[in-house]
Parts: sequence; C-alpha cells; structure tokens
Amino acid sequence: MTFISFITNRYKAFLILLVSILFISASPSYAQVSMVDIDREANIYTIYNIIVDETSRNVTTARDRALQKGQRQALERLFRRIILISDREKLPSFSDTEVTEIISGFEINNERRSTVRYIASLVVHFNRDKVNDILGLYEIPFAETLGTSVSVLPVLEEAGALRLWEKDNKWRETWQNYDVINNLVPIETPTPSLKNRMYISALQAKNYDQRSIQSYIRENTLNDLIIATATVKKDVENSQLLLDINLKRNDQSLEENNIVKQLTVSVPAYDENGAPNLDALYLAGVDAATDWVDDLWKSKVLVNYGFASKISAIGHLNEISDWLLIQKQLEKVNLVRNINLKSITIDNIDLEIEFAGAPEQLALSLAQQGLTLEQGENGQAWTIALTGLASVERRD
Repeated sequence: MTFISFITNRYKAFLILLVSILFISASPSYAQVSMVDIDREANIYTIYNIIVDETSRNVTTARDRALQKGQRQALERLFRRIILISDREKLPSFSDTEVTEIISGFEINNERRSTVRYIASLVVHFNRDKVNDILGLYEIPFAETLGTSVSVLPVLEEAGALRLWEKDNKWRETWQNYDVINNLVPIETPTPSLKNRMYISALQAKNYDQRSIQSYIRENTLNDLIIATATVKKDVENSQLLLDINLKRNDQSLEENNIVKQLTVSVPAYDENGAPNLDALYLAGVDAATDWVDDLWKSKVLVNYGFASKISAIGHLNEISDWLLIQKQLEKVNLVRNINLKSITIDNIDLEIEFAGAPEQLALSLAQQGLTLEQGENGQAWTIALTGLASVERRD
C-alpha cells in the first residue's frame, strides 16, 4: 500500500467515524439503548409446542377451554424453565385472569376441530416485565441466559442387561424424541453410529471409565457429557413402576466430574389399555433429569429482579463495524439493561453497561453471544472484545 492510499483509507475511516458520532449525538436512543424496547423475549419468554386437546358439548366451548388450559400450561412451563426446582413451591396459584394478564400474545398452529372436539399446538409469548415483577414480589431468583448444549448418554439397566446403542434401548429412544425446545439447556442425544460404538460401550459408560469417556468427549468435541444410567423396578404393593436414575456430569476439564445426582420417578404400573406403562416411566425420567441439568446451569446465572449494577468497559475496534456488532450482541443478552456509549474513536470504544446480577454472570452470558468481558489484574478496567462466535453472526 502506498503512502497516499494509506492516508486515503484513514480519511475514509475518519469520515465514517464522524458520521457515526454525529448520528449518536442527534439520536440519544442510539447512545443510550433501553433494553425494555428490544424484543428478546423470543428466546426465554416464549414457550413452544403446547399441545391442547379438549372435548365439550360444542367446539366453541372446547376451544375456549383448550386455550385457557394451554396458556396455563405454558406459564407453568415458563416458570419451570427460569427458576430453580426448589423455588417452584414459592409461587402462588394464579387465576385464569391473572394468567391472561401475564401473556403478551399467542399463536395457534396445527388447528383441528370437529363439532365437539378441539386440537391445536400453541406458541405463547409472555410479558417479561410482568413475569419479573411476580418473581421479584416473591423474592424468587431467575435465569435469563440460555445454556450451552449438553450431550447425554442414556444407559438402560434391565433384567441384568445393559443397553446403550442397541435398538431396544427405549430409554435412549425417549431422550432422542424428547422436545427440549423449552428447556434452558439444549440437550443432544447421540446416534448409535459405528464411531460412537467404538469409543464407548454401555459398561464403560455405567462404570464411568474416564479413559473411554474422555476419548468420546474429545472425538465428538462436546462441552459437557451426562451419563444417565436408568434401572427399572417394580413396586408390586403399590402397583407402580419405578425408575432409578443415576446422573453424572463429565467434561474435558475434569474439574466437575464429581457432580452426581440420583433420582427416582414413579408411574402407575399399567396404562389405560392395561399394558406396562414404560413409555410414561421413561418420559417422567427424562423430565426429572432435564430439570436437574437445567438447575446446574441456573445456579451459575441466577439473578434477582430489581438489582442492577454498572461497569465501564473499553474495547478495541479493528474496523468501525465492530462497534455495531458489539452493540447488536449486547442487546441479545437479557442481563443487560442499558448500554451507554461514552466515547468512540477509530480504534476504541468506551462503554458503560448497566446489568442485573454479578459481573461474572454477565461475562458468562456475553460469552454465549460471542463477546468476552475480562477485568485486568488488581481490579483494573474491564475490556470487551468480539470472539469467533460473533464473527459467524457478522457473516450471517
């Protein structure tokens, strides 16, 4: 590059920066972004695939009942998503009117009806501020950050035999068919490929053979791996089926491999047709296990409504569009309440970020959106930067 070209390019950059600064000055809402005005509820405060099926004396009554029940189910599913299992009992019983007031809208899909029956699938959107007000009133902390995906190896122990990759492993099949769209942590269940069979067996998984587990994690580039070993038992006296579940978390760091949870779920021994109620048993088991997985993540990102903090952060810009991408990614983070752009130059930005929770929780949430937030040694200034994940967003 010649000296003249260099000067020309720097002059163009300066003009872009000048226009940006003038635009910021003329439009305060750009420099001070209110998170209330940004529709980010689509990820956390929207519940999908609520199936309703009601029969009544006429289809109008059946539809009204179905929509009412579906909205209540969606609210219960939302609270299950964002608060800890131990805090659910703190919630009150809501009237139908109160449920309706918390909802900002809903969509109806796959609608079918007869003269007396109504079937549909609902997508229900909730008002974030009203949900937060309720949780604040009852002093219940909540999570607004989606977790990174977790892989599950479902091992079934039945009649002395172990199954993992076998076709008749109904425990694995239930995990594969489970709808995790409303969970805080995405769950992945691996397919019984030849590669997976080679790296780990049912016995190695059940015995927590770390050599095999770590090889499996590395070869599949996993964040976390949960070994979910389930054993079917019968309670003849109470006519119930029991499922004892042993869950153990594993990752490449080996720092948290001691996280183990034991659960037991039960269902009536026979379904309405008189057949063994195994499908319902496995589904109840997956419900309980995914609750535990979600709670592991929630414990890291829980915040209390009404408490806000501020930090100042500086960032380096390789190009002026970096600031626009940083701003875009910040706006996706539910913990962030406001962004105040204090100054901007061709190479640097100086921000003030208002947020809920602790700085460590903010940093964890920003990492989900391709941003790093780090504090210098001895309490020095915070720095914010883009990562490769954000670069993918730029390409999109």
